[in-house]
Amino acid sequence: MSNPLESFVGYADGVSCSSRNLSSATWAIFDPSGELVSFRGVCIGRSTNNIAEYSALVELLSDAIIHGIRRLTVRLDSQLVILQLTGIYSVRNPAIYRMFLRVKILERHFDFIQYRHISRNLNTLTDSLANYVLDRHLQIL
Repeated sequence: MSNPLESFVGYADGVSCSSRNLSSATWAIFDPSGELVSFRGVCIGRSTNNIAEYSALVELLSDAIIHGIRRLTVRLDSQLVILQLTGIYSVRNPAIYRMFLRVKILERHFDFIQYRHISRNLNTLTDSLANYVLDRHLQIL
């Protein structure tokens, strides 16, 4: 396995706003020297917060694969997703289980991947983008 210090770092965040009936998924990827490689977000329509979190992770992993990244440390503020991906919690919801399986399939493209839980205040870049994507989508509607 590769050294995690040489890995790219990805941040992902999903936001669900029930009062707006919208969710968004955002992600950012940094190279090992800290330079921004990719910073994106999408409106995913109506979903739960957990689906939004998994959607952000799926998009992050897919984007990393497109960029040819083989070593990735993923930082998420969703403790539930981290605990499910590391096998501490089981996944019982069928919709989340499908997202979980997509993540596990995408993981096969990496030589090294690890998940780290971070507090929400350390995930402000993707959180801000997630809220911006929702606000922007509402302006278009």
